[in-house]
Amino acid sequence: MILKLFIGTLAVFSFVYSLREFNNFTIISFEFLSFIFFFSGIIIASVQYFFRKNKIEKRLSIYDFFVPKIFIYGSICSALFFLTNSYFSTDKEYIITSLIYKRYKAYKSSPNSIVAEIKGVEREINIHNYNFEELQEFNNIQINLKNGFWGFQIIQEIKLTK
Repeated sequence: MILKLFIGTLAVFSFVYSLREFNNFTIISFEFLSFIFFFSGIIIASVQYFFRKNKIEKRLSIYDFFVPKIFIYGSICSALFFLTNSYFSTDKEYIITSLIYKRYKAYKSSPNSIVAEIKGVEREINIHNYNFEELQEFNNIQINLKNGFWGFQIIQEIKLTK
């Protein structure tokens, strides 16, 4: 029971960490992140399902077994992907400057965001240090990037320029 509680807590923290990394730091497509999440969750859950079905339990509901396992192990594997991409990176930082295409005002306590082009792909970037009125004054963004271990760019620092 303690192991289930520990793994469940780890999965919740992993899910929050993955969302934070996806929204703020790592430049990765949502489709690829979803693929990592579901593929790893399905593989690990399948191994557990067949082990339990053959060795321990004869009647397991596939839906009741797979849905929580996919969420738990998909979250943990996604967080491990982001951690390894960030902490095992050996590349140097580089700077790119891009034009700001759109500006979005935040809802309540959310950060304002902009849309800029990074390596040929339009990306929405959260801006934490500027309010929306200050954000209107800037036309360019200067981003310090670093290539991660898996080849996905990591945003190190963001500066707005006129």
